[in-house]
Amino acid sequence: SMEQLNKQVEFLEDKSSSGKLRDWSGKKKRNLSLAEIYMMIKESYRKIHSEKFNRFLNREERCRMCAIVLKYKRDKNGKRTLYEAYFCQLRLCPVCNWRRSLKIFAQVSKIIQAIEKEQEHAYLFLTLTQKNVSAENLDKTLDDMMYGWNKFMKYKKVKDVVKGAYRGLEITYDKNPIITSKMYQKKKDYYQKLGLKVGDKNPNFDMYHPHFHVLIVADKSYFKSRKYLKHEEWQELWAKAMKLDYMPQVNVKKVKGNTAEAVAEVAKYSAKDSDYVIEKDLDLSMNVVETLDYALQGRRLVSFSGIMKEWHKKLNLDDAEDGDLVHIDSEKDEELEGEMTLETYAWNVGYMNYVRV
Repeated sequence: SMEQLNKQVEFLEDKSSSGKLRDWSGKKKRNLSLAEIYMMIKESYRKIHSEKFNRFLNREERCRMCAIVLKYKRDKNGKRTLYEAYFCQLRLCPVCNWRRSLKIFAQVSKIIQAIEKEQEHAYLFLTLTQKNVSAENLDKTLDDMMYGWNKFMKYKKVKDVVKGAYRGLEITYDKNPIITSKMYQKKKDYYQKLGLKVGDKNPNFDMYHPHFHVLIVADKSYFKSRKYLKHEEWQELWAKAMKLDYMPQVNVKKVKGNTAEAVAEVAKYSAKDSDYVIEKDLDLSMNVVETLDYALQGRRLVSFSGIMKEWHKKLNLDDAEDGDLVHIDSEKDEELEGEMTLETYAWNVGYMNYVRV
């Protein structure tokens, strides 16, 4: 009977080292929604454009295959470690983005621990932005930003401050045609200046907002030193590097106490899947996925520099972006004790969940 069947079914419960349940099935469901969107894009090119048809056919197939089977090792204390899985590595895959984010978090944390062991430092959190852009200008804007970043980092004032840095790119997309009350609360001043209220047309609808999240390692004495840069100076230097004719929004914060939280802030996804997997509007989803897919292709989305880069190398960490997404945690197999049990979980379409096989 169904009841007996259900008794035998064991769903995956994978906990992080802090005991938090990892939402594998939620990520896989969103991954399958993305595969559907890739399929629709592919179909739209079936008759007219074989090159694009093939590109998105490949995307769809890789996406569907992602994380279908997860193989774990488990020690006598019930501690579980993933040791084998196929990850599609697509830039927009919700599963891979999540794994990559956990991995970057682990890497940046390790690097900071190593730096701090050697010598105490101060840390800054910098967000570098520029005006929103339309889909057709996104690619060129990303080129400009990468170029601008390299210029920015070479300015004497910046070089005097930055001992090391981690930089990640994030692109958010505005999918709301109408200003919601949540949006209004967030940016009240901005909307009031424009004379707009809740329910009005959103002036940023269908626009992309690319920005850099940067974690900066500075001298311990930075905040009291002559090298200290005021908010306006960061702004001016970024505007100059980007050749902007306006003052861009730049956010600079001192990282207080718990660096782990700041690390979590910078280890964000390059794009939030809720921005482009829009269940209510599949046509919009298709446009956004295609735009982001082309814009992010072949780009370095994260980079380490200065002493952060040196420690990345010394600690023998692999590529944060295209490297292994199976072993992402600081806990390697050595820490598992005693006899190992091997467990395999497979994605089950009926249950829409991972089931022990």
